[in-house]
Amino acid sequence: MSLLNLFKKEKKKFPKMVVLYLSSELNKILIAPQYVDESWIRFEQEEIEILEFKCTDEFLGESIKRNFDKFAEKNMENKKRTSKDWPAYQASKLRSMKDFKRKYTIITIKGANEANIIMVFEADMKSKHEINLTSFISTHTQNQKLGFLTKKLHEIQLNRTIE
Repeated sequence: MSLLNLFKKEKKKFPKMVVLYLSSELNKILIAPQYVDESWIRFEQEEIEILEFKCTDEFLGESIKRNFDKFAEKNMENKKRTSKDWPAYQASKLRSMKDFKRKYTIITIKGANEANIIMVFEADMKSKHEINLTSFISTHTQNQKLGFLTKKLHEIQLNRTIE
């Protein structure tokens, strides 16, 4: 190893991220892979995968892994985007943001660190004190287990309230 290599700046690596929007009422799961820019701002990629909510746990887990791996670095071209420009909202085809927020629950999946060996699931419980439900699982786990965990977290989101 040369002395120059000691002072070379290593390229930043980021934990991967994907966001799921689930609606059992509409029978839809929107899977939104993310971009990150050099200032660590994360934003949705343009292509949103849409699944039926009633899909198998195996198929859901496979889709989560595929979209988790789509994570990429990219600078945001339009920094003046509005909520109407939000790819998941557009994919939902709902008429208003209010409807979107009411009909979908959100589960964010991030790598625990830059190695992305562990996935951290965070289910938004819509708590006024920002208390959320978190679970950890290996990225190498079976697809069926990933799908099962996702649907179980969604079920808890619908049936439990945290003030």
